[in-house]
Amino acid sequence: MGTSLPGPSRYIPATTLCAVLARFGVESPIAIEPHEASKRNDNFVVVGPDAKYLLRRYRRNNDEARVRFQLRFQAHLFASHFPTSKIIPSVTGDPLVYEDSGLWSPFTYVEGREYDFSSTAEVANAAQRLAEFHRIAASFEEQEVVFDANREWCDWWREGEREIGELASMFADRGVEEDLTFLRDWWTKSTRQWPAERVDALPRGWIHGDWHGRNMVFVGDEVHGVFDYDPMRRGVTIEDVARAVFMFGRESRPSRRIRLDVARLFLDKYRCGRDLTSEELNAVPFVMVAHWAPTVGYWRMLEQDGEDAVAYLRYTVGLMRDLLPEARRLQGMLAGSNPARLNES
Repeated sequence: MGTSLPGPSRYIPATTLCAVLARFGVESPIAIEPHEASKRNDNFVVVGPDAKYLLRRYRRNNDEARVRFQLRFQAHLFASHFPTSKIIPSVTGDPLVYEDSGLWSPFTYVEGREYDFSSTAEVANAAQRLAEFHRIAASFEEQEVVFDANREWCDWWREGEREIGELASMFADRGVEEDLTFLRDWWTKSTRQWPAERVDALPRGWIHGDWHGRNMVFVGDEVHGVFDYDPMRRGVTIEDVARAVFMFGRESRPSRRIRLDVARLFLDKYRCGRDLTSEELNAVPFVMVAHWAPTVGYWRMLEQDGEDAVAYLRYTVGLMRDLLPEARRLQGMLAGSNPARLNES
């Protein structure tokens, strides 16, 4: 029993997997199967003698201090009765163990299925759970252990010329000049409406960073578990909402067309659990595009992990292009449905 995963040099022998599991008190597993739940880590579904687990090797983010920090954050959510998996401690009580192969943690396996794009009930519950996530996360009082690859658009907005210049240096003579020109032009135009001072004034807090239908599972119409805390960090809180408006509002997974009625439903249900300021509502269409903006740290990490950074840059910039008209449609919907709470944009 050995496991091959996509990517360079990612064969993990059965002896390694069993040795790691033994350190968590899981002996003689019945089955271990790769689980492509995330591109960031190597995940395995483990059927043990008495229970089922999700075993994770932290691959892209393998800084021990950062991993321990996000495990404490997840434990805080779990202790607050938020739907997420329980972290299984090792036989010595440590939630994280180090082997030559990397850092490992197991979790309880949460049964469920991914988001169904035809279910407005699931959209409503995902929105309510996001509001709950933000309420509970606000009581997490630790200092952030920063992971450079998690640095995003709002962190470099004031110095966009420098950030885009670093991207240009990284991708020099690699055939993406047109994409970088678009990015620079988009940033220049966007800063007229959203200068750094306005972005900096948006409310901040802990954000999940990747709230979408494959980072959670549903049972019936309700979210039964939320996962993937690698990108969680301090940031502009409305980013989670704006990202989710696209992720849950699009017509299907490949689609870039937003269903405005679904977007409105998501925002309404979120606001039932946590209010948004008029400026945050104003920001949703803009942030829905802006949060995709490439950052040097993330693209370097992709390349180190064996990804085709050029192809992913082209994909991401293409997505930003396609979302600009969707953002205008969304802006029109918001202005038309709630003019008293929206400023002119």
